Amino acid sequence: MSNKKLILILISISVTVLTAWSINSKWDEWEIGSKFVATFFIAIALGLFVVLVMLPSLADKVGAFFFSAPEKIQPDPLIKAAAKVSQGDYDGAIKAYLAIASEEPENRFPIFEIAKIQQDHLRDVDAAIETFENSLENTEWPENDAAAIMFRLQQIYLESKEDEEHAKALLQQIIDSFPNTRHSANAHHRLNEINKIG
Repeated sequence: MSNKKLILILISISVTVLTAWSINSKWDEWEIGSKFVATFFIAIALGLFVVLVMLPSLADKVGAFFFSAPEKIQPDPLIKAAAKVSQGDYDGAIKAYLAIASEEPENRFPIFEIAKIQQDHLRDVDAAIETFENSLENTEWPENDAAAIMFRLQQIYLESKEDEEHAKALLQQIIDSFPNTRHSANAHHRLNEINKIG
């Protein structure tokens, strides 16, 4: 509550108390009509006080109880990293994603984002390939994550490096690593497509 509002409330309360005291001291001398008018104005003053002061204060407290966070919300590291990309701070974004990857080694998202920045923004396809290859060598990924990284890597080799043989070798590696899975079926399908195009 601001100081100005607090002063106005105190003045209003003081005027109301003085008026009530003055009315009370002469109450017995007044006629019924004067008593009615005084009672009417006191009721209006009390009503205004309740509506303008007490209800907003109560509403603020109730709102704070139900809707305010119990503790300060920390900014999400992924949002901070994405913001750096938006600002054009690609090196800062890569550092932010690397920090996330070291804290959450089971999360493949930062690896994909780093490679995307390297390929799309820094125009360094070799760095993107190295990011994926290092990730495959140094991390024990679950089947879905490993297959997703290998598929993305073969796509880079095929589309950006125009290295069909390396792309085919990666697809064959997926088939050999994950036999009788949808990853193997997808790799077979993709391999057939490349062979038809080639």
